[in-house]
Amino acid sequence: MDDKLISKFIEENNCTYIYLMLANEELNRLSKVPVAVRKEFTRKLTTMALEHVAEANIPDYMMPKEEKSGIEGKMAEIIDGPLKK
Repeated sequence: MDDKLISKFIEENNCTYIYLMLANEELNRLSKVPVAVRKEFTRKLTTMALEHVAEANIPDYMMPKEEKSGIEGKMAEIIDGPLKK
């Protein structure tokens, strides 16, 4: 999709859906934090997720994965691939 088209839609329309979608992704991320760390949280995970999105303090969930090409891709396959006997 065209980023300009998406940006225009977001600016012209209500962003509540996108805000809640990102908050849900942030909630999923916070839920995966180790229990020892979660015990130190003083607020509910949902509250923290909503605040993180409002403050733009979240990882970029929509970032496309980079695919390596050429020599870099071949070397990664050799290094990360199963050991051959």
